[in-house]
Amino acid sequence: MRSLVIYLLVCILVFTGGCSKKKEVDSKELPNTAAFQDEFTRSLLDSPEEVKEGYYLFKSKTGGYSMLWPKNAVSDGPPFYQRTKDSFEKIIFYDRDEKENYRYSFSTTYSTYGESAIDSSLNLLSSGVSYFGEYKKIETDKTRIYFAKSEKSYEGATGYFFFSYISSKESQKGLEYIYSAECIDYSNSNCKIDIKKEEQKALHYMKSVKLNKE
Repeated sequence: MRSLVIYLLVCILVFTGGCSKKKEVDSKELPNTAAFQDEFTRSLLDSPEEVKEGYYLFKSKTGGYSMLWPKNAVSDGPPFYQRTKDSFEKIIFYDRDEKENYRYSFSTTYSTYGESAIDSSLNLLSSGVSYFGEYKKIETDKTRIYFAKSEKSYEGATGYFFFSYISSKESQKGLEYIYSAECIDYSNSNCKIDIKKEEQKALHYMKSVKLNKE
Protein backbone atom coordinates (compact mmCIF):
# COMPACT_ATOMS: atom_id res chain seq x y z
CA MET A 1 0.00 0.00 0.00
CA ARG A 2 2.83 2.37 0.93
CA SER A 3 4.57 1.86 -2.42
CA LEU A 4 1.32 2.61 -4.23
CA VAL A 5 0.94 5.89 -2.32
CA ILE A 6 4.52 6.90 -3.21
CA TYR A 7 3.89 6.01 -6.84
CA LEU A 8 0.74 8.16 -6.93
CA LEU A 9 2.54 11.09 -5.31
CA VAL A 10 5.31 10.90 -7.92
CA CYS A 11 2.73 10.84 -10.72
CA ILE A 12 0.98 13.90 -9.25
CA LEU A 13 4.27 15.81 -9.00
CA VAL A 14 5.17 15.03 -12.60
CA PHE A 15 1.68 15.88 -13.88
CA THR A 16 1.48 19.19 -12.00
CA GLY A 17 5.04 20.25 -12.80
CA GLY A 18 6.16 19.79 -9.23
CA CYS A 19 9.62 18.77 -10.35
CA SER A 20 10.44 22.19 -11.79
CA LYS A 21 11.26 23.54 -8.35
CA LYS A 22 13.81 20.77 -7.88
CA LYS A 23 15.51 21.74 -11.14
CA GLU A 24 15.71 25.34 -9.96
CA VAL A 25 17.26 24.27 -6.66
CA ASP A 26 19.80 22.13 -8.51
CA SER A 27 20.95 25.09 -10.63
CA LYS A 28 21.47 27.16 -7.50
CA GLU A 29 23.48 24.38 -5.92
CA LEU A 30 26.22 24.48 -8.56
CA PRO A 31 29.70 24.91 -7.05
CA ASN A 32 30.52 28.53 -6.31
CA THR A 33 33.60 28.46 -8.51
CA ALA A 34 34.37 30.51 -11.60
CA ALA A 35 34.37 27.39 -13.78
CA PHE A 36 30.87 26.25 -12.82
CA GLN A 37 29.34 29.69 -12.54
CA ASP A 38 30.31 30.33 -16.17
CA GLU A 39 27.75 28.76 -18.52
CA PHE A 40 30.09 27.91 -21.40
CA THR A 41 32.89 26.58 -19.20
CA ARG A 42 30.66 24.23 -17.23
CA SER A 43 29.36 22.80 -20.52
CA LEU A 44 32.91 21.53 -21.13
CA LEU A 45 33.39 19.84 -17.76
CA ASP A 46 32.62 16.25 -16.89
CA SER A 47 31.12 16.76 -13.42
CA PRO A 48 30.77 19.37 -10.64
CA GLU A 49 32.69 16.98 -8.38
CA GLU A 50 36.37 17.84 -7.98
CA VAL A 51 38.62 14.96 -9.00
CA LYS A 52 41.47 16.55 -7.02
CA GLU A 53 41.28 19.44 -4.61
CA GLY A 54 40.90 22.56 -6.72
CA TYR A 55 40.42 20.72 -10.03
CA TYR A 56 37.61 19.40 -12.19
CA LEU A 57 37.96 16.87 -15.00
CA PHE A 58 37.79 17.98 -18.62
CA LYS A 59 36.90 15.14 -21.00
CA SER A 60 37.25 16.19 -24.60
CA LYS A 61 34.27 15.69 -26.89
CA THR A 62 36.77 14.48 -29.50
CA GLY A 63 37.06 11.35 -27.36
CA GLY A 64 40.82 11.70 -27.61
CA TYR A 65 41.98 13.02 -24.25
CA SER A 66 41.20 14.35 -20.78
CA MET A 67 42.99 16.73 -18.41
CA LEU A 68 42.67 18.61 -15.14
CA TRP A 69 40.82 21.95 -15.19
CA PRO A 70 41.50 24.50 -12.40
CA LYS A 71 38.29 25.35 -10.54
CA ASN A 72 38.60 29.09 -11.20
CA ALA A 73 39.61 28.88 -14.85
CA VAL A 74 37.13 29.86 -17.56
CA SER A 75 36.95 29.87 -21.35
CA ASP A 76 35.05 32.51 -23.28
CA GLY A 77 33.88 30.11 -25.96
CA PRO A 78 34.37 30.58 -29.72
CA PRO A 79 36.77 31.72 -31.11
CA PHE A 80 38.67 30.78 -27.95
CA TYR A 81 37.21 27.30 -28.30
CA GLN A 82 37.43 25.48 -31.64
CA ARG A 83 36.83 21.87 -32.58
CA THR A 84 36.87 19.95 -35.87
CA LYS A 85 35.01 16.68 -35.35
CA ASP A 86 37.30 14.20 -33.57
CA SER A 87 40.65 15.27 -35.01
CA PHE A 88 41.28 18.79 -33.69
CA GLU A 89 40.43 20.88 -30.65
CA LYS A 90 41.87 24.17 -29.38
CA ILE A 91 40.96 25.77 -26.05
CA ILE A 92 42.19 29.07 -24.61
CA PHE A 93 41.25 29.55 -20.96
CA TYR A 94 42.45 31.59 -18.02
CA ASP A 95 42.40 31.99 -14.23
CA ARG A 96 42.43 35.66 -13.21
CA ASP A 97 42.14 37.32 -9.79
CA GLU A 98 42.57 41.09 -9.59
CA LYS A 99 42.55 41.14 -5.79
CA GLU A 100 45.39 38.61 -5.60
CA ASN A 101 47.01 40.27 -8.63
CA TYR A 102 47.63 37.22 -10.81
CA ARG A 103 46.69 35.96 -14.25
CA TYR A 104 47.31 32.39 -15.39
CA SER A 105 46.67 31.63 -19.05
CA PHE A 106 46.31 28.25 -20.75
CA SER A 107 46.24 27.17 -24.37
CA THR A 108 45.83 23.55 -25.43
CA THR A 109 45.69 22.19 -28.96
CA TYR A 110 44.80 18.55 -29.64
CA SER A 111 45.70 16.75 -32.85
CA THR A 112 45.97 13.22 -34.19
CA TYR A 113 49.58 13.42 -35.35
CA GLY A 114 51.38 12.43 -32.17
CA GLU A 115 54.93 11.11 -32.30
CA SER A 116 54.79 10.57 -36.08
CA ALA A 117 55.08 14.32 -36.67
CA ILE A 118 56.97 15.38 -33.55
CA ASP A 119 59.47 17.61 -35.39
CA SER A 120 56.73 19.53 -37.17
CA SER A 121 54.70 19.81 -33.97
CA LEU A 122 57.67 21.21 -32.03
CA ASN A 123 58.47 23.66 -34.85
CA LEU A 124 54.88 24.94 -34.76
CA LEU A 125 55.00 25.26 -30.98
CA SER A 126 58.35 27.06 -31.07
CA SER A 127 57.09 29.52 -33.67
CA GLY A 128 53.95 30.18 -31.67
CA VAL A 129 55.84 31.10 -28.49
CA SER A 130 58.94 32.59 -30.20
CA TYR A 131 61.27 30.00 -28.68
CA PHE A 132 64.05 28.34 -30.60
CA GLY A 133 65.96 26.42 -27.95
CA GLU A 134 66.08 22.79 -26.95
CA TYR A 135 63.28 20.74 -25.38
CA LYS A 136 63.67 18.45 -22.39
CA LYS A 137 62.02 15.04 -22.85
CA ILE A 138 60.11 13.82 -19.81
CA GLU A 139 58.75 10.27 -19.76
CA THR A 140 55.58 9.19 -17.97
CA ASP A 141 54.01 5.74 -18.12
CA LYS A 142 51.92 6.57 -21.18
CA THR A 143 53.23 9.86 -22.57
CA ARG A 144 56.33 11.70 -23.70
CA ILE A 145 56.44 15.37 -22.73
CA TYR A 146 58.74 17.66 -24.74
CA PHE A 147 59.08 20.57 -22.32
CA ALA A 148 60.64 24.03 -22.36
CA LYS A 149 60.21 27.45 -20.72
CA SER A 150 60.92 31.10 -21.44
CA GLU A 151 60.25 34.62 -20.19
CA LYS A 152 59.06 37.66 -22.06
CA SER A 153 59.45 41.26 -20.95
CA TYR A 154 57.22 44.05 -22.18
CA GLU A 155 56.57 47.55 -20.81
CA GLY A 156 58.48 46.78 -17.63
CA ALA A 157 56.55 43.57 -16.98
CA THR A 158 57.65 39.95 -17.27
CA GLY A 159 55.56 36.94 -18.22
CA TYR A 160 56.73 33.37 -17.58
CA PHE A 161 55.88 30.71 -20.14
CA PHE A 162 55.98 26.92 -19.76
CA PHE A 163 55.08 24.87 -22.81
CA SER A 164 55.24 21.37 -24.18
CA TYR A 165 54.09 18.92 -26.78
CA ILE A 166 52.68 15.79 -25.18
CA SER A 167 52.58 12.64 -27.31
CA SER A 168 51.00 9.30 -26.53
CA LYS A 169 52.99 6.09 -26.35
CA GLU A 170 49.85 4.13 -27.22
CA SER A 171 48.35 6.03 -30.14
CA GLN A 172 48.96 8.77 -32.71
CA LYS A 173 47.54 11.50 -30.51
CA GLY A 174 49.18 14.61 -29.12
CA LEU A 175 48.46 17.79 -27.21
CA GLU A 176 50.28 21.12 -27.36
CA TYR A 177 50.10 22.73 -23.91
CA ILE A 178 51.07 26.34 -23.11
CA TYR A 179 50.84 27.77 -19.59
CA SER A 180 51.83 31.29 -18.58
CA ALA A 181 51.92 33.19 -15.28
CA GLU A 182 52.14 36.93 -14.71
CA CYS A 183 51.01 39.72 -12.40
CA ILE A 184 48.10 41.85 -13.57
CA ASP A 185 49.68 44.99 -12.06
CA TYR A 186 53.46 44.86 -11.75
CA SER A 187 53.54 48.10 -9.77
CA ASN A 188 51.48 46.50 -7.01
CA SER A 189 53.43 45.42 -3.91
CA ASN A 190 51.81 41.95 -3.95
CA CYS A 191 53.22 41.12 -7.39
CA LYS A 192 54.93 37.85 -6.55
CA ILE A 193 55.59 35.13 -9.11
CA ASP A 194 57.48 32.11 -7.79
CA ILE A 195 59.04 30.74 -10.98
CA LYS A 196 59.93 27.33 -9.52
CA LYS A 197 56.43 26.92 -8.12
CA GLU A 198 54.87 27.87 -11.45
CA GLU A 199 57.10 25.40 -13.31
CA GLN A 200 56.04 22.62 -10.94
CA LYS A 201 52.41 23.60 -11.48
CA ALA A 202 52.85 23.56 -15.26
CA LEU A 203 54.40 20.09 -15.19
CA HIS A 204 51.59 18.90 -12.91
CA TYR A 205 49.05 20.03 -15.52
CA MET A 206 50.98 18.44 -18.37
CA LYS A 207 51.48 15.12 -16.59
CA SER A 208 47.74 15.02 -15.82
CA VAL A 209 46.91 14.84 -19.54
CA LYS A 210 45.59 11.43 -20.56
CA LEU A 211 45.63 10.62 -24.26
CA ASN A 212 43.22 7.80 -25.08
CA LYS A 213 44.02 4.74 -27.16
CA GLU A 214 42.73 4.49 -30.73
